[in-house]
Amino acid sequence: MRAGGDVAAALGEYDRRRRPRAQGVARAALRTGRFGQQLRNPLAIALRNAAMRLTPHRVALRSMASQADWTP
Repeated sequence: MRAGGDVAAALGEYDRRRRPRAQGVARAALRTGRFGQQLRNPLAIALRNAAMRLTPHRVALRSMASQADWTP
């Protein structure tokens, strides 16, 4: 923002630009939490753990790339 610029307009533009990515990160965190932390059934937990062990590292890393590969 330039000196003397409209602060409210600058904040609105900042929010418009960051909101889609921030919401995507929040949705990904919610999905991860549901899958990773909220399970209570021992069978579901065993299946989750087996799936995590069997998931190739490349696949896991690729799923995180959209969050990590970001340039402001």
